[in-house]
Amino acid sequence: MKLSVLLKNDDVLSSNVDFDIEISGIWSDSRKVEKNGAFVAIKGEARNGNDYISEAIENGASVVITDQEGINGWLPYVLVKNARSAISKMLARFYILPDENAKVIAVTGTNGKSTVAYFIYNILVSAGKSVGLVSTIECLINGERVDLDGGGAVLDKASAMTTPDPEKLYYVLGEMKKKGVEYIILEASSHALDQHRLDGIEIDIGVFTNLSSEHLDYHKSMDNYFLSKELLFKKSRVGVVNVDDEYGKRLYSLYKNIYSFSTTEKADFSTSEIRCRDDYVSFVFNNGEKVKIKTKMVGEYNVYNASLACAVGSLLDITREKICEGILKTQVKGRVEKFASNIYIDYAHTPRATEATLSAIGKMEKGKKIVALFGCGGERDKSKRAEIGRIASRLADKLVITSDNSRGEEPMEIIKDILAGIDRQKLHMIIPNRKDAITYAVRALKDNEVLVLLGKGHETYEIDKSGKHFFDERVILSEVLGNDKYKASTSE
Repeated sequence: MKLSVLLKNDDVLSSNVDFDIEISGIWSDSRKVEKNGAFVAIKGEARNGNDYISEAIENGASVVITDQEGINGWLPYVLVKNARSAISKMLARFYILPDENAKVIAVTGTNGKSTVAYFIYNILVSAGKSVGLVSTIECLINGERVDLDGGGAVLDKASAMTTPDPEKLYYVLGEMKKKGVEYIILEASSHALDQHRLDGIEIDIGVFTNLSSEHLDYHKSMDNYFLSKELLFKKSRVGVVNVDDEYGKRLYSLYKNIYSFSTTEKADFSTSEIRCRDDYVSFVFNNGEKVKIKTKMVGEYNVYNASLACAVGSLLDITREKICEGILKTQVKGRVEKFASNIYIDYAHTPRATEATLSAIGKMEKGKKIVALFGCGGERDKSKRAEIGRIASRLADKLVITSDNSRGEEPMEIIKDILAGIDRQKLHMIIPNRKDAITYAVRALKDNEVLVLLGKGHETYEIDKSGKHFFDERVILSEVLGNDKYKASTSE
């Protein structure tokens, strides 16, 4: 494809190349560049792409795209306003072109993105639509899992970061186009929005779930965190926001093309008659006419997740029968997942999600004591560690404090931060090795207790100082319980 097609004039500040040259591919990793390719020099937190230009040229790059001045004049270059935005737009043109007709629904927020995305996905599948999904858990095209190379060889390659890097994202969007996908559902992370990964996509419907303390190691403040989420609604034709959340109200006040959802206030979409049981949740959804909704995704917070999906279905003119069908058949791996009669697995790793999950299980398992096993991620927002400790010690009867992707930090240093928030009178055990912690918790579990494993959810890996390696709590639980419900896969 010609460089003139990939780069439009409004992106270019200066250049010394012929825009009629043919480009074979677009890369931000100098090691992957191929002959006649374009290398986009991204300046990140740890590395500067400009430092790898020589390697890219040696590997066959015919042009360098950069937003940093001072590049050697003899190199074939194009200076652009923003390299991150440029690579997203270039890849979009390379893979999917401007004639893409699929509707794109993007879901953002601190908690609930995956669940809302799956609800929407199943509503559309139930309606007989051709659908693609890009989520934290997996990538699907019409029900078929797609390899996004989510990590090393030991990982489930269908998974990826919440919103994949542009090279992966636009490739898979191109595959969706080839297969005639009518609707694309994306999880939009704050990092992705801030880093312009979605700049090459037109968003038809943006969805906001909620906002609470998370990723402050990156964003530095809640206001910056909110502003990154707001970027989605600056580029969405229509928005649906949860106005029971203070940041949702803020979004609703800023934009005229946004629909509101609430369980308590008058809104464009609302719910009533909420009933939470131990194996389902039901409520009445009101979009002008009332319809009773039932979901197997337990916990009152899933009323929000399901209702936001119902609102999207309504905006897409999906019949209420198909909306009901899609909501009912949705089950999401690692979201209040009942592994055994007295063991749950959940992805909760933020203060709000921890509180919601433990509260939901406490209501479902009335009369039983809650044993919470959890840790906090290393090299991430440290401010939430004590808060998660406070919440867990308030809502659980016993605590097993362990590791959860410690990365380059010492597990005990993370645990010390958690301990600063817990009630020391609450019975607690410290076992840094997560496999040992799970083994202990299962063997010590009493008949009147329920064990909740928090933080990993769908993940099948652990990240520590040695790197990223296979770690599936389901495999460990099966080994400890002496059953073969889950066996270690060949990817181990």
